[in-house]
Order: sequence, then C-alpha cells, then structure tokens
Amino acid sequence: MSKELSRSLLLNTLWSFIGRFGYLTVGLITNIILARLLSPKEFGQLGIIMFFIIIGNVLTESGLSGALVRKKNVTDIDYSTIFIFNLIISLVLMAILIASSGFVAEFYSDSELKSLLIVSSFVLLINAFKITQSTRLTKELQFKKKAAYEFIAIFIASIITVFLAIKGAGVWALISFQLLIAIISTLLLWFFVGPLKSYRFSTVSFKSFYKFGVNTTFASLLNTGFDNIYQLVLGKYFSIAQSGYFYQAKNLQGIPLNLIVMLGSGPIYSVLSRLQDSPKDFNKMYENITRVFTIIVGFLSIIIFFYAEVIISILYGADWIESAYYMQLLIIGSFFYTQEMFNRNIFKIFDRTEKILQLEILKKAIQLGTIFYGVLTMSIENLLYGFIITSIISFFINYYFARKLQGNNILDEAFIILKVIFISIIVVLISHYFALKMGLDSFNLLWLLPFIFISYILLLHFSRVISIFNDSKSLYYIIKNKK
Repeated sequence: MSKELSRSLLLNTLWSFIGRFGYLTVGLITNIILARLLSPKEFGQLGIIMFFIIIGNVLTESGLSGALVRKKNVTDIDYSTIFIFNLIISLVLMAILIASSGFVAEFYSDSELKSLLIVSSFVLLINAFKITQSTRLTKELQFKKKAAYEFIAIFIASIITVFLAIKGAGVWALISFQLLIAIISTLLLWFFVGPLKSYRFSTVSFKSFYKFGVNTTFASLLNTGFDNIYQLVLGKYFSIAQSGYFYQAKNLQGIPLNLIVMLGSGPIYSVLSRLQDSPKDFNKMYENITRVFTIIVGFLSIIIFFYAEVIISILYGADWIESAYYMQLLIIGSFFYTQEMFNRNIFKIFDRTEKILQLEILKKAIQLGTIFYGVLTMSIENLLYGFIITSIISFFINYYFARKLQGNNILDEAFIILKVIFISIIVVLISHYFALKMGLDSFNLLWLLPFIFISYILLLHFSRVISIFNDSKSLYYIIKNKK
C-alpha cells in the first residue's frame, strides 16, 4: 500500500470529518434552540413524519450511488440512468405518502400529521435531483467541496428555521428545516457541480447496477425501518411526547457515531474500493482502520453513557431530562450497530451485497420479536433492552461472515474489539466509583473528563490495543508523506 494512498485517505477523511463536524455542529446548535422553543410533542410529530421520509430516501437512492462509486469506469450514461431512475421512484413514493397521509393521521389520532406528511413528501423529490451530483463528488474524492456545500445549506436553513420558530411556526418550523436543507443543497450542487451531460436511460447500464442496488436497498430499507420504528411504537402505544424524548436522545447520541459511520461509507469506502484487487494491501489497511474506528467509537460511547444527564441538561434543559435514560440505553446498542455498518464495506467492495440482505433479514427477525415483547409488556425498558440484545447478536454474526469473505484473521480483530469493550466498561465503573467517593454530580462530573481520557488511553496501551509511541510516529510520517 503506497504512502500516497494512505495520505489520500487521511486527507479526504480529514476533510469529510471537518465538513461533517461543521454540519452536525450547526444542526446541533439549531436543535438546541428549537428544543427550548418547542415541546416534546412537536418533536414527536417530527419523529413520526421523518420515519416515512427516511424510508423514502432509502428507496429513492436505491443503493445505486454505492454502485457508481465502486465501478471503475463510469460513463455519462451511467449517471443519467441512475438520475432518471431516482427521479421516477421519488415521484411514485411522493404519491404514496400523499395518498396515505390521512391514514397515518387517523392511526395516531392527530389530524395535523396529514398536512405535515404531505408537505414533507416533497423532500423526496428534491433530494432525487442531487443524488448523482453528490455521488460524483464522492467518487472523485472531492470531499472538501462536498463538505462546503452541505455546510452552507444547513447554515442558511438553520437561520430561517430559528426565525420561523421564534415567530410561532411550531412544528412547521421543524418541517421547513428539512425542506430548506434539501432545496439549498440541491441548488448548490447543480450550480457548482453542474447538470448531467446526458438525460438518457440505458437498460444495459441499469442492469449492471441492479444486483448491487437491489441487495443494498432492501438491506438498508430493513435496517433504516427498524432503526426508526421505535419512535413510531412509542408514539402509538405510549405517547407522542415519549416519541419526542426518544427522537431527541437518538439524534443526540447519534451525532458523533453517525459522523464516524459517514467517514466509513465515504472516503474510507472510496479508497478501500481501489484496493479490491490487492488482498494483502486491503487487509492491512482495513485492519488498521478497524482498530482506530473501534477505539474512537468506544471512547465516544463512554462519554455519552457517563455524561448523558449532563449533556441533556446543558443542551436542552431540565424539561428534556427523560431523554438521558434513552441515550444511555441507545449508546450501548449503537456501539455494536456502528461496527456492523462499517463491516458492510467488505460486502459492498467485493460485490457480495446479497450477504448484507441475508444478514439483515436474520437481524430483523430477532429484533421484531423483541419489539413485540416490549409492546406486549408495555415496557419502554424491555423495548430498548431488545434493541441492545439485537445489536450485539447481529454484530457478531455480521463480523464473522465479513471476515470470512475478506479472508482475514477473525480472532485477532475480534480480540481487539472485545478488549475495547472490556476497557470501556472498566473506565465507566471506575469513573462512577470516583464520582460517588468525591460526591460529584451534575456539572461537577466534568472534572473527571481528563481522568476518563487518560485512563482509557493507558488501558488501551497496556492491553496492546495501541502503542502510543509507534502509532503517533506512523501518523506523523503519513501526514508528512515521508518515504
């Protein structure tokens, strides 16, 4: 593996991180302001609406953008074929949502949901116009530009949305936020990346992407649907306000983890795809990336779990404190979930996307049983414990088949992941012990942050997950691009 490729991966990952971090930071600040202006019920309504929009976006994209990134020689006909397909699907889905909006409103006994869903459905059509342009930037490793366009879109949308909320727009401010991001980002991509050079649909081209797209689409559909179904269940069987608490907790704990997953599906996936014909280089790079990925996710999970109440209190205020409990349970499952999402790169790169679908069906069969149990017992705890159990089982099954396909040592990487899990638990327990002994609570817990970081790094070092000196030296040479 060349130093140049390593440097390319690092730089593109860095730009993706900076761009996504800026995007998520603006989104977080906007959400904090909106949470103090609006009620849990209004966020619960948004959570229900967004379930259908997110599912629609998955179907509109249809997994074909990943196929474009993977393909070595992409033609203008390929881009235009995917664009036309996405556009047609978005129109069909819009019609379905509009037609079913009345049923959704009646199901939740909330008449306002009908108009909210109708207006929100336009997000699908707008997004269909930008998928191919965004994919082109990803394929060409233009992550700096991609990050800039996304940041500008959310920044402008945030200003307008906060103004609407202050003026009393209520839940419509939240809906406007989604529409504005879609509109502004689409306009930016069409202006700077440019329109397509061709608007022809090729059956031959479509068939070449069909297998990849179908498998990843159905897998993503199952994954996204069940990942967001909890807010629907809470809204129906408990209360829309509880759905709001869950929605905020899920989004907040997901900000740093989704950032890591985005890096895995963006620059890391693009660079790894270039090594698909070099197993030795691929395995070496993937092993190093997985180790770093697991360490980062482990630390983020510790912070979110330990400081859940502090985070909610600082950002959203005492009215949202119920979200802290959701955050703690969700972050445990999310540790394994993000690992599973990262492992999917192997199936995509080696064109074995049918494995993604097969494993996703198995996972959802298990998860469906836990959801039924949570509803039957009318217990939010049982509902979320089921999510954790499903995530753990699914990760290890996914891990086994991914490494088997990769032809890499299964046990070596598994031990690293298990060490990180064990170390994370130890750090949380020790930190909790010191908090009790020192009588720390609420904001005073922040004094333990340096201790948590240092103890985590030292335990990783002594357990041979990392080598502080060697890893720092390697990173230095990659940045300097030395031979």
